[in-house]
Amino acid sequence: MIIEYKEFCDLLLSHIEEGQNFYISLLENIIANPKRYIGFFRLSNPKTKLIQNITQSREIKFGDFLENLVEKYIQKIGYKILNKNINSNINNEKLKIDLFFEDNNFLYLIEMKVRDDHDSAKKRGQFLNFINKLTAVKQKYLNKKIKAVMWFVDDLLTKNKKYYNQEISSVKIKNCQIFLCYGKEFLNMVNNGKLIWNELILLLKKYNEENIKNDVNIPDFGNSKQILNALLKIKNSAWKKLNSDNQIYKMLREEFFKNGNNLEEAKKMRNK
Repeated sequence: MIIEYKEFCDLLLSHIEEGQNFYISLLENIIANPKRYIGFFRLSNPKTKLIQNITQSREIKFGDFLENLVEKYIQKIGYKILNKNINSNINNEKLKIDLFFEDNNFLYLIEMKVRDDHDSAKKRGQFLNFINKLTAVKQKYLNKKIKAVMWFVDDLLTKNKKYYNQEISSVKIKNCQIFLCYGKEFLNMVNNGKLIWNELILLLKKYNEENIKNDVNIPDFGNSKQILNALLKIKNSAWKKLNSDNQIYKMLREEFFKNGNNLEEAKKMRNK
């Protein structure tokens, strides 16, 4: 194997493990947006909403993990990894390329997303961002031949395929080839790509089988040490809001801290 299962798992856990900073951010987000969790006109309870938010956060982190994993593969099979950070000459905007590498013949610029499921507004912004990165790379590497790829890793969703193909066909940049790829199509463009794709699917399948029973963990806000530590470290402005007389925050406290004494313990410790 190019990447062993342990290395795969270690990299994945480094991205998705819920460390202390996660609980601080989670708590501050709840305090900043209490109406997302509290109110009579909701079918879902606050715990369900929390699970949705945590799941969404993990999906984003999973996308970051896939970028890092594929970059490791690309490097291991002999391509040279290039600096992802680049400035646009149009408005001096700082841009970051998802995957950027080269061989003796081409630069490879990859805009990498897990799945093609954006709505109309986001798809336009995403494609414009891709072209801005390509333009910036071309301005920096004037004489290089470039293969630019919009790559959606999950080939089960192709919602905007027609739109992206139409937009790509209208872009003409000297010495640049632009591709739209789903699933293994991108990896077919690189050395040992078929091997990488098959191994990637094997690793993901094994991980999912081993972790199929692992549910999203929601700590008890009134009793857990993670939440107590987060209460001690959230910003003063968030702490004041949480303990204010505002009716929405009274409801928030009643919903999230009705069990245990974390809130009272945090008050004592923050006042020391």
